Amino acid sequence: MSYTIHSVILRIREAAASETSGIPQGNDTCAAPLTNDVGDPIAGNLTVHHIMILVCAPCLGLTIASTLYLEWRHLHCYKVPQEQRQILRIASLPAVYATFDFLALLFILDYQYIAPIAKIYEAFSIAALFFLVLEWACPDGTDREKYFSNLQGKDKKGNNVPGGSLKWFQTTSRNALQFPLTKLVLIVIQIVTQYYHVFCENSMSPKHAHLWIFLFDIFFVGGAFEGVTSFAKRMGKEGAISASHRARGRILTLLGIVIFQVLQDFIFGLMNGKLFKPSKTVTYNDLNFGIPATLTILESVFFSLLMQWSFSAKEYKEGVRMDRYGMAPAVRTKTWRALLDAFNLIDIILGTITAFGLLFGSVQSRYSARSGGHHQRTKGSHSGMEPLSERTRM
Repeated sequence: MSYTIHSVILRIREAAASETSGIPQGNDTCAAPLTNDVGDPIAGNLTVHHIMILVCAPCLGLTIASTLYLEWRHLHCYKVPQEQRQILRIASLPAVYATFDFLALLFILDYQYIAPIAKIYEAFSIAALFFLVLEWACPDGTDREKYFSNLQGKDKKGNNVPGGSLKWFQTTSRNALQFPLTKLVLIVIQIVTQYYHVFCENSMSPKHAHLWIFLFDIFFVGGAFEGVTSFAKRMGKEGAISASHRARGRILTLLGIVIFQVLQDFIFGLMNGKLFKPSKTVTYNDLNFGIPATLTILESVFFSLLMQWSFSAKEYKEGVRMDRYGMAPAVRTKTWRALLDAFNLIDIILGTITAFGLLFGSVQSRYSARSGGHHQRTKGSHSGMEPLSERTRM
């Protein structure tokens, strides 16, 4: 049976692990999965850990199936690559979370090294959401720097101020696009400090890395979402974003995923060993690592189904969209080209580099006042930000 095979794998992993894993018996002891932490069976030979795996396996399958179905619908009406590539990236987030948390549940002794990896993709999804909103407001193919230079400037209260909105656009872009790199750095630091037992997720002491990573993470993710939401709100008021795009619903869907993860990290990290007590059947590992992974997988099912509405392909399948030149109806891109286009993250990577470049003054990019005309910038460059229709047209 599947749980028997898993038990063998887990016992091999336990035999190779140190017997001095972090035992939560003191204020200075950092929490970590315990070796040989096996609960009593509650039904036949099934432990709570086995049951969580048996529950999560079909949930993982359902999440992946739901994600693939949504992506299949977009791929079969892939007429607006500038928008749909971002939607495909965002739609993959629940499946990514479910996959890594299921692996963390299977190999629970390595939970603290496996589960955080999914958060890196979360950062790319937020950047993709910004590019999607930007495409709605100012489609690729227009001179964005000129557009925002001519857009009436406004202060924080919404009052008109002299000058255009280019500086505001650059600041907003920087806030939204810094997150992939900053999150990657934070996760690497988290895993390294976890390995050397100085991360300590159940402590907020300044001597442990958890406090500082948590504060930086809140700051950076807050800045990223503030950039996306403020841009969408401002451009919505300007009438640049159509209500048919349901920008608020799409932003709230992604925000919901992030909020649930932050709450779980707080409850099962900081409150580790304080709110819940292990028993003979429900072990320390089950409470503090198995349950968070299970909850994330269950949430992934919900959000993957919610995305069937918030990121639906209906507007691309039923509506008539024009090509980037506005001269003829958009033509569907072949599926394999669409896949390559959607999962080529060079636009987000270069956007992140640009975001950090803006911290040190003007840079020559799609977001800078020093940028040249649109055709001068995209033709002959390898930015990856020009539409697929232009990149593949011969």
